[in-house]
Amino acid sequence: MARDKATADPPPPVSPYKEEYGWASDDLLAECSTLTSVTDVEAHRGDPTVYNFNDFHKTHDSHVLVCRVKPGEPVCVDSRATRGSPFFFLYQMVFKRVGLRLPFTSFERELLTEINTAPAQLHPNSWAFVRGFLILCGYLGIPSSVDVFLHFFEVKKQGKSLWMSFSGVAGRIILTLFQNSFKGWKGMFFKVRATKYDPTALEGFPLYWTDKPITIKALALDQLAPADRDVCKALAGLGVVFDTAKLIANEFNAYGLSTYFGTCS
Repeated sequence: MARDKATADPPPPVSPYKEEYGWASDDLLAECSTLTSVTDVEAHRGDPTVYNFNDFHKTHDSHVLVCRVKPGEPVCVDSRATRGSPFFFLYQMVFKRVGLRLPFTSFERELLTEINTAPAQLHPNSWAFVRGFLILCGYLGIPSSVDVFLHFFEVKKQGKSLWMSFSGVAGRIILTLFQNSFKGWKGMFFKVRATKYDPTALEGFPLYWTDKPITIKALALDQLAPADRDVCKALAGLGVVFDTAKLIANEFNAYGLSTYFGTCS
């Protein structure tokens, strides 16, 4: 028997941020972090005297400050929530699993700007493509160019997903998907601020979730500068689809990385 209207479940509460961020969907306003305590931050950092690939790297402390998030604060808020003090959000999984290091490289800053997307707005699997591409370029001794990256990947927003994604282009695949089913990362993000030792750490890319991220079709060769065209042809000419997870896992292991590349030749 259907319940009468008097006993039906009440509608979900309206977010207190709805008035300020009217462009944001209810799902976006509901995306809040559970990492809201000092203990969460300390656990994330790990032992400051021991290097651990899966912990936030201690050398970052001179560039950025990783902070807890205010309870109930959605991932789409901007500096109005901090009285004008700049910051950006970043999912813990991007540190823990993908191995992102801060401050961002010039390539990462330019790429985020090109697609008008904040760090937390990019899906972790897509951050893995970025990391894999940088490691691949570094090992091969070729420049990491945004136009080269956007020849091999297109920028999409999948259906009703909140996050932006990179997708490999059929016939141009150079990196595997990092993880087929990426789980356990939503609702777990930190707030990142610059320190007085590196005030530029938050410059050169969108800090806050944008309501107009840019989707981009993969660039054709004839749209590229000659130098970038040559790099694309060289990468395609290798005839290899590189394992993104193995590249990331061996980033700081020169022997492991050279052994892996040896198996690809």
